[in-house]
Amino acid sequence: MQIASSRIFTSTALATVFCAQSAFADVSASDVWENWQSYMSSYGYEISASEAQSGDTLTISDLVMNIQMPEEAGKIDIKWGTLTFVENGDGTVTISLPASQPMVFRSDSPSEKVSAIMDVATDLTMVASGEKDALKYTYTADALKIAVTELVVDDEKIENVDIAMAVAGMSGESELLVGELTKSRGTSTIETTDITVKGTDPESGAAFDFAATLSGLKANVDSAFPEGAYSTDPMAFFAPGMMLVGGYTFDGMTVAGNFEEDGAPGSVAVESGGGSFNIDMSDSKMAYDGRLANMTINVAGADIPVPIDVSFGEFGYGFSLPIAAAEAAQDFAFNLTLADLEISELLWGMFDPAQVLPRDPATLVVDLVGKGTVLQDLMTLDETTDEMPGELNALTIRDLRLNAAGASVEGSGDFVFDNTDLESFDGLPRPEGAIDIKIDGVNGLMDKLIQMGLLPEEQAMGARMMMSMFTQPGEGDDSLSSKIEVNEQGHVLANGQRLK
Repeated sequence: MQIASSRIFTSTALATVFCAQSAFADVSASDVWENWQSYMSSYGYEISASEAQSGDTLTISDLVMNIQMPEEAGKIDIKWGTLTFVENGDGTVTISLPASQPMVFRSDSPSEKVSAIMDVATDLTMVASGEKDALKYTYTADALKIAVTELVVDDEKIENVDIAMAVAGMSGESELLVGELTKSRGTSTIETTDITVKGTDPESGAAFDFAATLSGLKANVDSAFPEGAYSTDPMAFFAPGMMLVGGYTFDGMTVAGNFEEDGAPGSVAVESGGGSFNIDMSDSKMAYDGRLANMTINVAGADIPVPIDVSFGEFGYGFSLPIAAAEAAQDFAFNLTLADLEISELLWGMFDPAQVLPRDPATLVVDLVGKGTVLQDLMTLDETTDEMPGELNALTIRDLRLNAAGASVEGSGDFVFDNTDLESFDGLPRPEGAIDIKIDGVNGLMDKLIQMGLLPEEQAMGARMMMSMFTQPGEGDDSLSSKIEVNEQGHVLANGQRLK
């Protein structure tokens, strides 16, 4: 779930837990250690470690964290080596990691048992300040490297597989307040992240080699979570007072890999410009949106007769959904954009070698907003219930657009829905409203498909007759328009002519 990614931002691998900005209140080494333990315990982690105080330095060794996962997912154990908390004499504490040390990860579930030993090397510098239950952290690292040195799956050691991650230019700051409502707020930047995975498949012996790079990552989070048994009950996140707002942007991404399949070589290459992801979640709503720009995808392999070569200018998505029951109607939204989609001439040539169809980039846009009444809390909904958890009250089609192969369809409209009338439209609430549609180039497209032999003449004739029932001539030579209405009696009309 996306909630998990927000927790990773503030707690994974310890480094992100200790991030923040300086303050001027005095804080001791034990205060910082206790603050971190309280924070992790609030999410269901059990922690054990050896503590040794020598002067201004608190050394934590043999650190073990474990957490029971929900349902039958089993248990996760993480063994970390040593941490030191050094009081600086000015009310701040420096948290230090060894330049290199192992970390052990174990996941024990009925379906699969996985264990890994990782070598963690870093020059991470962290400083904590503030007060015991309201700490501020800052951190910087020129480099952080994690390499998997041993991987065991179901008691079988996986040989000849190398997995590594290298982070460069990391810095950030955050605030952490621990209590009945645990709050965290922070920002971070990472100049580059490189991930490599290579080796041979233990069953087939096929070789693979993949590398990914993410550049210019900037992230932010502002969250508040009540105390709860999140590890065994993820829905406890949605208790009153819960809030999670955050996201990230990046400047570019590349993925490149080579692999073998049935003894034949294959490859994949993905390149993207900037991208973003945002989340806005509470106990009453859930909203996501994301965007990728200028992406190219190239895939070749033994089972792919023609190499896939695809690019698009933008891929974007977003939705906002109320999740808490309320008597009043609440807003929702959905949008999807796939702009300037292009495929290679080699792919075009598979079904249009004579270049009958125009090679114009294709675009799909869907933009919807509306109102709905949530009758039952969606996050605690009984999956076995037959009752509808909500009602659709209104829908606005702000933009509906498809451009491809020289033809286009555009539409917009508004509808309201009567949930007391489920008979007029076979169990669906009766709509009332209208949508305006504009169609360009469709007759020319059908002529080209007939010329290519992809569309039989008689089927094209039937389609044209059907369109004539719903449309009227538009402004251009190959342009059609239509206004589809549903009135309060449940009658369906096209350009004023009743169809139902």
